[in-house]
Amino acid sequence: MSKGKRLHPVAIFLLFLSALKELIVPIIAAFIFGRGAASWDFPFTAYFVIGGFLFLFLYGYLKWLTFTYNISDEELKIKQGIFIKKQRFIRKERIYSIDITAGVLQRLFQLVAVKIETAGGGNEPEVLLKAVTKKEALMIREQLLKDKVKVETETVDSDDVAIDNAVQDEQRETKWELSNKELLLTAITSSGVGLAFMAVLALFTQLEGWIPDEFIVDTFGYLFHSSLVLIIVLILIIFLVSWIISIVGTVLKYGQFTIVKKGDELEITRGILERRQLTLSLERITAIRVVESVLRQPFGLVSIYVESAGGGSKDEQLSTVLFPIVLKRNLNESLKQIAPDFVFDQTVESLPRKARVRYVIRKLVPAVVLTGIITYFIPYGYVATLLIPIAILYGNLQFKDGGIGRNKGYLWMSYRTVSKTLVVIPKQRVQAFEARQSIIQQIRSLYTIQTSILYSITGKSFNLVDVSKKQKEDLLSWYSYEETKE
Repeated sequence: MSKGKRLHPVAIFLLFLSALKELIVPIIAAFIFGRGAASWDFPFTAYFVIGGFLFLFLYGYLKWLTFTYNISDEELKIKQGIFIKKQRFIRKERIYSIDITAGVLQRLFQLVAVKIETAGGGNEPEVLLKAVTKKEALMIREQLLKDKVKVETETVDSDDVAIDNAVQDEQRETKWELSNKELLLTAITSSGVGLAFMAVLALFTQLEGWIPDEFIVDTFGYLFHSSLVLIIVLILIIFLVSWIISIVGTVLKYGQFTIVKKGDELEITRGILERRQLTLSLERITAIRVVESVLRQPFGLVSIYVESAGGGSKDEQLSTVLFPIVLKRNLNESLKQIAPDFVFDQTVESLPRKARVRYVIRKLVPAVVLTGIITYFIPYGYVATLLIPIAILYGNLQFKDGGIGRNKGYLWMSYRTVSKTLVVIPKQRVQAFEARQSIIQQIRSLYTIQTSILYSITGKSFNLVDVSKKQKEDLLSWYSYEETKE
């Protein structure tokens, strides 16, 4: 291919939308603040909007016109730039993953996006082809990953990414599916309700510029003089709206979730509006995380995440969801089907008793300060005193859930931020092990340990605070033995 290829013409519209998305917040801010400085007459507003849209569309067209890619035997060549021409040469051996995804707009035109990531790149993909045909995407993946043994890819549909492999066809397949009942349970108990709640509150604050001042004064004046019950009811209504939004988002995200195991590879497919498939090699798994959220723990439900050398999605903290939800008592049974190497007894050694006070104090002090401020400045602020027993309970929970364990081949750590988490790390996947001690910890002979693993192109670390000296020494000895043995 001596002549470079261009993206599908639909990319012009996608580039236009991307540019508009980046500018939408400044545009809204300028429009709102501009209304306060001077009136926006109809002709001026119309010309401004139409001119801006035409400019962004022209930008998208020129960016599409000047972007070409070409694949040779040794490298990927990219030419781009409207005013400043750039040429990039990416050798095939630097490419470690290719993700193929399709959003709603791309699916309308039977197109996909191809994200090419390289060793030494950042959090963003090294190359992003916004719109190519499925056939072209598969050809790009095959050419760039030729001679590579195992890769992670996200694709639109399992039928679109299946590569004929006689050996895999002979291997027995194991399939795990998320039932509709489990999907609904996943959505109802999703921790995304907190994010949705904050988003709804943020939306209400942004509406301030559009609501008459008289209405705001009358409404908030009424609330401040209303009963505490009415205020609580309003908060519950906002929470209910947020919960519904969270449920819908979770169903769209994890709908039709399936795992198919073929030999040492897992094909994880999910999504209703945006279909995604991840092909994950078991050999690339660097750790698994068993997460018990506040809403799921009372029902004995957990979620399982996988850390891998190729990273994961940003909305899951660069991890990959292995099981969106599963009964804790059935955890080993589910893992035995998909990742049997992680099925073994994981007895956790608790933190030393003298660490309890430090865990409680770390939560109690901020709660007392915040309670004092709220009580002084806000009507009915005395309700904030409930934060104090909650902080004490939270500190005790963090202490109770903290712990560590190990055997010859694995290390596992238990801790709680908001959710309780158990992370299990194969010994050969530990990149670094560190023990440190603050001045205050020296008084109590306590330590903070940090275990680092490789994921994506950077590392990921897991910390456990206030372990005993004996626990620290045992773990250092355990890790040092591995280093010596190697």
